[in-house]
Amino acid sequence: MDVITAFSNCPYAIASHDTNSVFNYANEASLKLFKTNWDEMIGAHSSVSASKSLQSDRNKMLKRVVREGYVDNYKGNRMTFDGSFFQINDATIWNIVDSKNNSQGQAVLIMDHS
Repeated sequence: MDVITAFSNCPYAIASHDTNSVFNYANEASLKLFKTNWDEMIGAHSSVSASKSLQSDRNKMLKRVVREGYVDNYKGNRMTFDGSFFQINDATIWNIVDSKNNSQGQAVLIMDHS
């Protein structure tokens, strides 16, 4: 089994965005959690995952990930593509870097939500 197949079949939500905060990956669990499909999510700006009132908190968290490399045990409110909300109870967000340590974006693994 290759890595992409393993991520796709993972029961936990996994998603990533590029350096412009544009979604470039979402596994099936993530698509289900965000109540969307691949064509709608991929290419969308990842800021759609937080309401306007939560954008500041989201941006602070993403800047913290840039500084520290990752954030573990993240908790926060997020918005689905249909406008409903869910609570992230446990997630890890990390920087994606290439072999020369150049930033390629960020990814999230959501272990628990309600």
